[in-house]
Amino acid sequence: MKEPHSFPVSSSDRWIRRAIIATAGLGFTFPYLELLNRLDVTGVDLLARLPRRGVVFLSNHQTYFTEAIAFYHLVYIRHRFPTEDPFLRFSAAEETMKKNLVTEVMTKAGGVTFRRSFREGGVEVSRPVDLEGVSRVEDAIRDGWLLHFPTGTTLKGAPIRPGVAQLMHRTKAIAVPMRIDGFRDLLLHKQIPGRLFRSVSFHIHEPLDLEAFYAQPYSKEAGRDLVARLTTVLGDPA
Repeated sequence: MKEPHSFPVSSSDRWIRRAIIATAGLGFTFPYLELLNRLDVTGVDLLARLPRRGVVFLSNHQTYFTEAIAFYHLVYIRHRFPTEDPFLRFSAAEETMKKNLVTEVMTKAGGVTFRRSFREGGVEVSRPVDLEGVSRVEDAIRDGWLLHFPTGTTLKGAPIRPGVAQLMHRTKAIAVPMRIDGFRDLLLHKQIPGRLFRSVSFHIHEPLDLEAFYAQPYSKEAGRDLVARLTTVLGDPA
């Protein structure tokens, strides 16, 4: 018998989520990513070998939502995983997910929101860490799979935020780096329906070996080492 999700997921919310994924798959992602453009994936065999909980995919970030939509398509439409096994979610800035009806629908599909401590609405800020938002992110990892963007912004060349190392250490999650490419050339903000006959890609790497990192108390030095390892995989080319 499956354990209940630790975050509140009502029966109606589950059906709404299923409907959003099915409708988006039939009406948008399948024609857009399979017929009008091409989604190439390296390392996809790993998905079947991963446990259905406690996994975080750490990805570079190029657009507001397109890579998240494409990853949902990969998991639920192309490979037909059950919509709640794994329970896939994605992290997103709170202000972004309150912009319009589309973003609110995407939140229903699996958005996990938090307030960034360093940026809001395109402006640099400095404020305390959103502990409630961090708790939601951690719950999402423990309950399923989370697509997380450790730079916290779509700006090219943005550094990986050091908080990702603390997040990994607290959750002891399986950390899967995933390099994405081509999404900036496919669909940018307010470019609807986007460009056609382009190629985009996911390169899903083997999980990071974090056994030694998890076995020791957290230290800033160990955190910096993890960030450096991720930067090697996810950082934009110079």
